[in-house]
Amino acid sequence: MTSADRVAITLDVDWAPDFAIDHAARLLVAHEVAATWFITHASAAVERLREHPELFELGIHPNFAAGSTHGRTPEAVLDHVLALVPEARAMRTHGLVQSSALLALVRARTKIAVDASLFLPHADGLAPVEYPLETGTLMRVPYLWEDDAEMLRPAPDWDAAGVAARVNGLAVFTFHPIHVYLNAPSLAPYRRLKEHGYPDVLPEAAGALRCEGAGAGTAFAGLIESLDGARGRCVSELAA
Repeated sequence: MTSADRVAITLDVDWAPDFAIDHAARLLVAHEVAATWFITHASAAVERLREHPELFELGIHPNFAAGSTHGRTPEAVLDHVLALVPEARAMRTHGLVQSSALLALVRARTKIAVDASLFLPHADGLAPVEYPLETGTLMRVPYLWEDDAEMLRPAPDWDAAGVAARVNGLAVFTFHPIHVYLNAPSLAPYRRLKEHGYPDVLPEAAGALRCEGAGAGTAFAGLIESLDGARGRCVSELAA
């Protein structure tokens, strides 16, 4: 397996405004790099992602937490997100909420065959695993790097391409469009944006908070550039 064959970029959309989604998508398309987008809501930018089926896989990002705008019950949450992405075959739960009972419900009620809700920071030797359930089998694809989790490390490593090169096994990365747009090295810019009414903000408000130096945006761009011409993989392709 070549380096590009084991690298996947994923994005948790998390209700990001269209300008942030479009920003991340343009970088991927420009370098012809694949990505899996876990969708939380309908928008024009999400529809634009569907214009690139050769690169982009759309999965669901259901919010099963109390007070979720996706629904009051797990069944309602699944119905809501699958109405957004009826073609979805992959899932990552918002907040990584999970249990064997919940996964069994997903397998019984949907066509989701791949789950990417296992986060193992900077782990080595990762591989897809079959997860048996009473209702069927899920392929689980773990990931090792996430932009907002990296912000919390004492010494964040924003060289995502270097991380991918160093590890054996799968190198699955998770980004959030708003952190990429802000090039955030910490949660501070995002928290300030929330004071402006995020996600209902104009690009100008977010642009004023964009950061210089190393951060989520440089990590995203550097990883994409390292895959230029090699594409990388979507999560479902790794599971297969």
